[in-house]
Amino acid sequence: MSISVRPAQVADIPHLAYAFMEATGGLAEAVYEGAIPGRGADLIVEHLFSRPNVTTAFANCSVAENEERVLGSIHAFPMDAMGEDPADPLVSEDRVYLYEPFEHMHADGSYYIMAVAVYTEFRGSGIGKRLIAEAESAAKAKGFKETSLNVFAENQGAVRLYETLGYKERARQPVVGHNKIRYGGDYLLMTRVL
Repeated sequence: MSISVRPAQVADIPHLAYAFMEATGGLAEAVYEGAIPGRGADLIVEHLFSRPNVTTAFANCSVAENEERVLGSIHAFPMDAMGEDPADPLVSEDRVYLYEPFEHMHADGSYYIMAVAVYTEFRGSGIGKRLIAEAESAAKAKGFKETSLNVFAENQGAVRLYETLGYKERARQPVVGHNKIRYGGDYLLMTRVL
């Protein structure tokens, strides 16, 4: 199978939302479900990628594809850029607590991989590694010395992948309990020196 990686386009936004929702293990659903009456969390997350000049913009994403379809995507950007984002008006005050563990789970000055996911039927074929390699290459080209990411410790397949690629655990915080979040245990901050 011939695979290529390219910058995301507007038409890729549903794929980017899928990756974000997969990578967040239910956190996106917990935060956004019901934020806009009559809209599911998936449509709300799609909207996040359509906003220009914020870290969630589709311009910060790449997709892997073959001749027939998108296979997966990655969302990555300079970690410090998150501080420049305006507050998300769709995150209600009663749900802000869901983000509290991440206040201590960032590597300042790193290139942050916010979400990477491959569609189920293509997992295990090296696409995730290829997407991460592309993000690391972009980070190096921009002068970054380190990449970082967050992952659920219970998502053992993802943790093993990151460890294989040279990522090391740098910090951990307990997962906030919520019926939409599919994992318990801890969130991990993992980093890799480039």
